[in-house]
Amino acid sequence: MNFDPESKLIAKSSGFVIQQLKKMQQLKGIDLSDTIIHFTSQNCSCTQYSEAHKKEINIKAGKDGFNIINVSLPANLTTIIPATPAILIVDKAEQLLYFGPYSIGLACSESNGYVETVLQNYGKGYSASLIINDATGCYCNL
Repeated sequence: MNFDPESKLIAKSSGFVIQQLKKMQQLKGIDLSDTIIHFTSQNCSCTQYSEAHKKEINIKAGKDGFNIINVSLPANLTTIIPATPAILIVDKAEQLLYFGPYSIGLACSESNGYVETVLQNYGKGYSASLIINDATGCYCNL
């Protein structure tokens, strides 16, 4: 399945995406500096494939000083998030580093992931502001 079949993320700036996500009830008033947010949706069978990947990300991110937030979304929510499971990584200035799926491909394995590269690069002083919408894998569209 395509991660963003309705093109919700096409031509959206990273600032716009952060702005939209901060309007969500679960994120209102929360400082997102150095934060990773895991988005899942109720009854999404694809979540099981990202659990091991999510744990590995949390271990690395915890060592690097990131806050971790888990957000479970209702399946019928209208939002900027096109599908779950998805992940948002925000830097210390609340700027978007990465938003999109954990990885691509049938099983969405770690070996096909973008997240580790983004975290590694951020640790070296680079920030990507990467929004991935053109990906195929196991996702549940919202």
